[in-house]
Amino acid sequence: MESIVTLIETISGFIWGGTWGDTRLLPVGPLAIVLLGTGIYMMIRLGGRPLKRFLPALGEVWDGRKAQGDDGAITPWQALSTALSGQVGTGNLAGVATAITLGGPGAIFWMWVVALFGMALAFSESSLALKYREKDEYGRINGGPMYYIKNGLGKNWGWLAIIFCIGTLFSATATGSMIQANSITEAALEVGSASFGISIPNWLVGGILAILVFAVIIGGIKSIGSVAGKVVPVMAALYVGLAFIILLMNFDKVPGAFMLIIGSAFGWEEAVGGAAGYGVLSAVRAGIARGLFSNEAGQGSAPIAHAAAQTKNPVMQGEIAMIGVFIDTIIICTMTALVILTVQGDFKKSESLMAANVCSAAGVQFVSPTGTELTMTDAFPSAYADGREAAIASNGAAAAAYLQECRLAGVDVTESAIAGATDATVLMDVKHAWETDANSAAITTRAYGAALPFGEWIVPIALFFFAFTTIIGWSYYGEQALTYLVGEWATHPFRFAWVLVVFAGAMVTNTDALWLLGDIANASMAFPNLIAICALSGVVIAMHKSNGEGHSTHPAEHDAKDKAE
Repeated sequence: MESIVTLIETISGFIWGGTWGDTRLLPVGPLAIVLLGTGIYMMIRLGGRPLKRFLPALGEVWDGRKAQGDDGAITPWQALSTALSGQVGTGNLAGVATAITLGGPGAIFWMWVVALFGMALAFSESSLALKYREKDEYGRINGGPMYYIKNGLGKNWGWLAIIFCIGTLFSATATGSMIQANSITEAALEVGSASFGISIPNWLVGGILAILVFAVIIGGIKSIGSVAGKVVPVMAALYVGLAFIILLMNFDKVPGAFMLIIGSAFGWEEAVGGAAGYGVLSAVRAGIARGLFSNEAGQGSAPIAHAAAQTKNPVMQGEIAMIGVFIDTIIICTMTALVILTVQGDFKKSESLMAANVCSAAGVQFVSPTGTELTMTDAFPSAYADGREAAIASNGAAAAAYLQECRLAGVDVTESAIAGATDATVLMDVKHAWETDANSAAITTRAYGAALPFGEWIVPIALFFFAFTTIIGWSYYGEQALTYLVGEWATHPFRFAWVLVVFAGAMVTNTDALWLLGDIANASMAFPNLIAICALSGVVIAMHKSNGEGHSTHPAEHDAKDKAE
């Protein structure tokens, strides 16, 4: 099992970071190169359409509350909400904190870059999904990258569509279901323990969540679109509103946060002593990886939802799709990042854990004491880890010995770091939650908790709704992928199986390998989709030119145009 996890880590490290084991092969991961390259290419060929048509696209979103044609299963608004249900999830809360932890504040800048060019990708993939969608013998609309690969590129490209569908199923299982269910469960357990002093069993949370999910997805895309169309806008608006209030309370620190983001993104802050320890490439890698995980632009998931929209105008739905990327990253992720970077409080971190990480990076191997299977995670608990005192009491001697050995090897390890290995009270004070050694979701939770009374409730509540809607949205993506591979008969069995996957996700105790597997699955979706977008770029540009900057979205005019053609 350990060798399998190591292989997953190695493959994921190459795709996203350009490393193979301990060896760096590329400055950044190949997916980052292909993703940004395709986004820049399409933005140029579209003449900057996502920027020029941004305000009119907002009007199309509003008009999309009503059907814009007879074809399709849900309104354009519901299609956007369904896509956003898959986009807005743990990436907007935990993912932002992870990006900052791994790449420094500058990672947020590169998330913005991914979103900017991602709007061109979202326009391209969703307009293609509308153009090449199909209606089956049951009258159901099917669409997405697998269909524009098949119908746009031809049967010889069928293998590419199959790879995309397999990647979609893996991604749906790992990141779209199990990780989301696990995040909800962890939040529920933390709230139950911290606020009420009760221990909630995983199976109870998983069972309730599975029932709620089943009640929605059993009705198919119409039920999913209806729920998403109501829940996603309300929850997103409430979350952004609360974040805005916090930023108003810390208004004097907001300009500094923006300067930190920009300066860290290009290494300027490091030159003057701020944000030390984060390189530009670290910011690029973390920003692009978490940016794609958050907004999914170019991954090929969102166009599956947009293909079900009741409209005859692919360009209009493509413009609505690009607004989804803007909402997800530029608005929601940015608000989360600014709260994390501006709110100050009484935060702590373990200097011993930081020193151990430096030692490990320097190649000093941690050896478990004879007769034990002690890991570095056990020996060096974070400042906010449950059972921290007991762990240090049991493992402190081994931890201190490791740090002393590391010092002898030439690594700069302070006396306070060594003292903290055996004394749980020795902690370092820091100003911001992102500077602590808490995990991703806990960083965001603690920032909100320090900003507002009962603020620690904001993230668990938002996380539940964001993750829940992600689960129901991705159920449709997985269902469409399976339908393409084996046929319509698999639809209902898949929905029952999906509920079991959700329950299993709630029972998982360690999701590290699951996250890495999800990253690989996301890449296996993105690569075929980006190839298809490039191969069909001529079709996208033709639609772009035939529906210029002054095009109408009124369905009657498009009907007349279709007849004339």
